Amino acid sequence: MAEPLTTLTDYAIALECLLLAGLLFAQGGVQRLWAAAFGSVSGAAALGGVYHEFAYQISLGQRIWLWQGMGMAVAIASFFTVVAVAVTLRREVRWALLALATAKLAGAIAVGFTLWGFALRVADYLSALIIVLLVQWLQRHRNPGAPVWLLGAIALSGLGAMGLLIPWPGVSPLVVYHLVQMVALFCIYRSVAAGGQAHPRVSG
Repeated sequence: MAEPLTTLTDYAIALECLLLAGLLFAQGGVQRLWAAAFGSVSGAAALGGVYHEFAYQISLGQRIWLWQGMGMAVAIASFFTVVAVAVTLRREVRWALLALATAKLAGAIAVGFTLWGFALRVADYLSALIIVLLVQWLQRHRNPGAPVWLLGAIALSGLGAMGLLIPWPGVSPLVVYHLVQMVALFCIYRSVAAGGQAHPRVSG
């Protein structure tokens, strides 16, 4: 195993997101869109685990395709995140957000093979969370806890990203980032659950 701790934390994220996706899928309704988003993050993490496990045993081309697969999975997660919140809104806003989600996905695909493609996809994913946060904040009368959980998730994701720039003695910065992200992902799950979106009224 090329990078054992990084690999294990990648797989831990994949398992966490798979479990959370299963819980959301079982609730039905719009939660199945959230399940698709978590499932996509699970896929990205699983590909990351394979990448870090076999980095020194596979060809450059194979590493590139694994990396691009991770990026595409993150882009798909971003798409489903915006779609999941869009379908709960009135028709005009819903279609605007669906168009934005589609444009964001197309943009993420377009930058797929550029040097900064993966970083741009991560930024795209964070922008999707910010869109959800704005919607939750406007609807905070439904459940004031929802935006608080998501704000915590975004803050943790930002701190984790900054942690990548800090040298950690004896530990890869990616390991620290992954551990922080596991908490952030759970906060996103709690935000979705707190928002009471299991059986929402879809506006006409």
